[in-house]
Amino acid sequence: MSTTHALLEHLFDRLAERRTSDQIAEVVLGAFAGEQQLRAVLDGAPADLPVREAETAEQRHVFLERITVTGFRGIGAKAALHLQPQPGLMLVIGRNGSGKSSFAEAVELSLTGDSKRWADNNRIFREGWRNLHHPDQAAIEVTARLDGSPAPVHLRRRWRDDAAEPSDAAADVRHGDQTYADVDALGWRQPLEAYRPLLTANDLGRLISSRPSDLFDALAPLLAIEPITNAESLLKRIRRELDAQLKAVSDRRKSLRQALGEVDDERARAAAKLLASTRPDLDAVDRLLGNTDDVYPQVTAYRRLVSLPPLPTAEEVTAVADTLTAAAVRVQEAPNSSVIEGTARLLEAATEHYDAHGGGPCPLCHAGVLDQHWRTDAQAELDRIRDDAAARRSAMESLAIARRKVQALPVGAGVPTTLPEDFPAELRERLRTAWTIWSGLSADAHPEAVAAHLSSTYPALLQTVATVREAAILWLQARHDQWRDLAAQLQQWHADAVAARVHEAPLARVKEALDWYKPLIENLRAEQLAPFAARSQQIWEELRQQSNVELAGMKLDGSSTRRRVAFPATVDGTATSAMSVMSQGEMQALGLAVFLPRASADASPFRFLIIDDPVQSMDPAKVDGLARVFADLAQTRQVIVFTHDDRLPEAVRRLEITSTR
Repeated sequence: MSTTHALLEHLFDRLAERRTSDQIAEVVLGAFAGEQQLRAVLDGAPADLPVREAETAEQRHVFLERITVTGFRGIGAKAALHLQPQPGLMLVIGRNGSGKSSFAEAVELSLTGDSKRWADNNRIFREGWRNLHHPDQAAIEVTARLDGSPAPVHLRRRWRDDAAEPSDAAADVRHGDQTYADVDALGWRQPLEAYRPLLTANDLGRLISSRPSDLFDALAPLLAIEPITNAESLLKRIRRELDAQLKAVSDRRKSLRQALGEVDDERARAAAKLLASTRPDLDAVDRLLGNTDDVYPQVTAYRRLVSLPPLPTAEEVTAVADTLTAAAVRVQEAPNSSVIEGTARLLEAATEHYDAHGGGPCPLCHAGVLDQHWRTDAQAELDRIRDDAAARRSAMESLAIARRKVQALPVGAGVPTTLPEDFPAELRERLRTAWTIWSGLSADAHPEAVAAHLSSTYPALLQTVATVREAAILWLQARHDQWRDLAAQLQQWHADAVAARVHEAPLARVKEALDWYKPLIENLRAEQLAPFAARSQQIWEELRQQSNVELAGMKLDGSSTRRRVAFPATVDGTATSAMSVMSQGEMQALGLAVFLPRASADASPFRFLIIDDPVQSMDPAKVDGLARVFADLAQTRQVIVFTHDDRLPEAVRRLEITSTR
C-alpha cells in the first residue's frame, strides 16, 4: 500500500474514532486531496479522494563501486577510488589537500547536481571547481551497483574547456542500455532529499548550528506524513486568505462608519448606525443606497472650494510682519555702512604704514604722531568698526530672511481664483476686493510699509476666504454632496461585504478542520519519529562517553516559521535543552547522532554512507565510540569515511574492527 493511501486510511480511522461531523470530515478529506478538491468542498461539492494506486515494486538497494575524477577541485590527472559494493567499513586516509574531499564532493555533485559546501561560500570559491593544474579536462563518473541487476549504473558529468560554472556540465545517467538525463528517472530524487547519505564536514556543522527550521525540514521527510502536513499547510493558507478578505471588509466598515459620522446628513447618520453592528443588515444598507440624490453639475466646483489648502492664521501673518519690522529696525540702528567702510580703510592704511615704517608724524595730517599708544588705540577702533560691520551684515541678513518669509506665505494657494457661476455676487465682489488690496503692494517695498500692509489687509482677506469656504460647505451640505461621495464608498463596501459573508461558513469549517489536524500531526510525528529518535539516542550514548549531558529524546515542534527540532536533556539531573549546554565536540557528536539514523533508514534505497572528516573536535573517547558506531553500521551499510586524522584509523585498529583502507 502506498504511503498516501496508508495515511488516508489512518484519516478515516481517526474520523470515525472522533465521530467527526460529515461537514468537517469533508473539509479534512478535501484538504488531503488537494487545493482544487478543498475549494470544491468549501463550495459544497463532496470530496473526490485519490484513486488507489497500484503497488510499486520495492526499490533496489544501491552500493557504490567506483568514483573516477579528472580535473575537479583537488584532483588533477585522472584518479579512481575503487570500492567494494557491499556492506563494510572503508577508511580513505590522507593529509589535508590530498583530494579526499574532492571525491566526496564528486559523489554529491553527481547525485544532487550541486554542493552544499559551495552554497555556503562566496562566488569566488564556487568558481574554483576546476583543478588549476589540470585545467583542460574536467569529468566525474560514479559507478553504482543495484541489488539483483548485473548492469552497473554510471552517473557522469563532463565539462567543456570553456565551462565557467559547475552547472555547465553535460550530465547523463546510464543503466544498461538505457540513458537518462538525471537521477529522477531512477526514482532517486526524493530519497536523496529524505535520507541524504552524504555528510561533509560543512554538513555536520550545519546540521546543528543552522536555523532551527533547517534541521526540522531535513528530518520531516523521514516521517513520511507529508500528505498530512501538506493538507494542514493548505488549510492554513486558505484560512489566511479568507481571514484577510473578511478583515479587509471589517476594517473598511470601521473607517467608513467614522467618515459617515462626520457628515451632517440624515442618510449618513442612518448608514453609520447600520455600520455600528459587527454584522450589519446588508439588505437595509442596500435599501438606503437606493435613496441617493441625483448628481448636480456644480458639485465639482464647490468641492474645489472646500478642498483648497487652509490659509495662514492671522497670528502667523502678524508674526511674519513683526519679524520684518524688527529686522528693519535693526538695519536702521546699525552703523552706516559707507562710513564704516571708509573709516575702516583709513585705519587699515594707517596701521599698515605704521607696521611697515614705524612711528613718526602722521603722513596725512602731519599734526599727530603715530606711536605705539596710537597703534593700540587704532587697532581697538578698527576691531570696533569691524564688529559694527558684522552687526550691519547680520541685520541685513535678518531683513532678507524676513522678506523671504513674506514671499513664502502660502496665501495664493488658499484663495480661489474662480468661483462657481451661481455663487453669491456679494461674496464674489468681497473676495475680489480683498484679494486686490492684499496683492497691491510689492513684497520688495519698504519693510515697514510691507509689514503694515500685511497687518492691515490680511484679516479682511482671511475672513472673506473663510466666508466663501463656509458658503461652499453649506451649499454642498444642502445637496448632500458629501453623502454622495460617501455613498460610492458605501456601495463598494456593500458589494465586498456580500461577497465576503459567503466566506464566513467555509472559514469556520476550515478552522475546525485545522483544530482536527493539529493533534493528529503531533501524534503522527511522535510515532514516526520514535524509531529514529531511539536510534539517535543509542548512537549518542555510544559517542557521549564521559559527557554529563543525557539526551531525553528528540521532538519536532511547531510549524510555519516556528518549526524546530527539540533535544530535551538533563545535566547532572537538571532538565535543560541539549543545544544550550553542549561543547563543540558534543555538538558534533549530536550531529552524527542525528545524521546517521536518517541516512541509514530502512526505507532508504542507498546502502552507502559517505562521511567526510567526522572526528573534528572529538576527544579520544568519543573517537572510540564513533569507530564502534561505524562498525555497527557497516554490518548492513557500505560506510565510506574520508579522514586526515589518524585517531579514527588508530581506534579501528586498536578495537580490531574490520575495515578496508
